[in-house]
Amino acid sequence: MTDSTSRRDNGPPNAFRYEDAFSRNIGWITRDEQQSLRAKTVAIAGMGGVGGAHLLTLARLGIGSFRISDFDRFEIANFNRQVGATVSNLGVEKAEAMRRMALDINPELDIRVADKGINAQNVDEFLDCADLYLDGIDFFAVDARRLLFGACTRKGIPA
Repeated sequence: MTDSTSRRDNGPPNAFRYEDAFSRNIGWITRDEQQSLRAKTVAIAGMGGVGGAHLLTLARLGIGSFRISDFDRFEIANFNRQVGATVSNLGVEKAEAMRRMALDINPELDIRVADKGINAQNVDEFLDCADLYLDGIDFFAVDARRLLFGACTRKGIPA
C-alpha cells in the first residue's frame, strides 16, 4: 500500500536527487561536510582492482568530480579482483566502463577520462583542479608513478 501524501513532491519517484542519494552519510559526516565533498575533485590513475574500487566507493560517498585514467581493457583474467570486470565489460576500455558505472551511482558527476594513460604531456591537465590524487596504477609502473607523484608535489596536491 502506498501513501502518496507521505512522499515529498520532488519529481518522479525514481528521479535522482543528490541530497536523497547521499542522505545516509549524514551522521557519519555533517550536511556541510557532505556539500564540501560534492565540490571536491579526485584524480585516480588506474581503474583496475584498486582504482576502480576507490572510484565507486568515493562516488557513493558523494564526491562530485573525478579525473580518471587507464589505457587497458577488461579481460576475463581480471574477474577475480577488479570491480569493473564483468561479462558485459569484456574488451571495453577500463576507464570508460568505470566512468559509466560511476555515473550510474551519481548521474550529476563531472567525470573526465584520460584513456591513453598518463604521460609527461598530459599529467598537468589530468591533475588540474584535483584536490586529491589516488594511486591505482600497476605496481611495476614505476616511471608513471614517479611522474604522477612528482606532479602532485609540484602542484601541492595530496597523494
